[in-house]
Amino acid sequence: AADFYDYIVVDEFHHAAAASYQKLLTYFQPKILLGMTATPERMDGKDVLQYFGSHIAAEIRLPDAIERRLLCPFHYFGVADTVDLSGLRWTNGQYNIEDLNNAFALDAILANRRAHAILDAVDRYTADWRDIRGIGFCVSKVHAHFMAQYCNNHNVPALALDDSTPDRDRAAAKEKLESGQVTFLFAVDLFNEGVDIPSVNTVLFLRPTNSLTVFLQQLGRGLRLAPHKDCLTV
Repeated sequence: AADFYDYIVVDEFHHAAAASYQKLLTYFQPKILLGMTATPERMDGKDVLQYFGSHIAAEIRLPDAIERRLLCPFHYFGVADTVDLSGLRWTNGQYNIEDLNNAFALDAILANRRAHAILDAVDRYTADWRDIRGIGFCVSKVHAHFMAQYCNNHNVPALALDDSTPDRDRAAAKEKLESGQVTFLFAVDLFNEGVDIPSVNTVLFLRPTNSLTVFLQQLGRGLRLAPHKDCLTV
């Protein structure tokens, strides 16, 4: 029955506008509905506060959470890209995926030059390769696998994960990262949310994004507190 549950808690509530969430929200009538999200603002402008009378019961933003040591502080370094994106096609409000794939993974000269610059930046801005527990966010499966292969070819242990990677292999990759067997996991829209690897201390944004929500979710993968982790390097 619609009133069967007294109390319903919905995590990742920024997805409330999705059809799968609408089934839940339009049917059940709990006495208390608690929605939780780190990114309440949606890039499409849809309002998720309508279910709560436009009222936020409790709120803590990223700077406050870091100040209160609920999250890890971070260093953010902007690195000049070796690929000129001005000539790439613009499709439906974002860079054309085929053009990005070509520039970041398929064109040997461009892709290898960029990958070299990435590892050079990691070397420049991190203290010790042996301490790195890193996630690199890529533009596509092809790009993720290219980056993993490039790293492995240059004595930096790495794995690539995407939506076709079996759960067993994802769990194994997570364990290898935490234990230091691999230095980087390269992922495609896989670790945006719902994944908790507190030991991650390095995040590489290797893809352009115009979504603040996705950006904050990916940044958040490295903001968990962990023993012997002073800060996150981005």
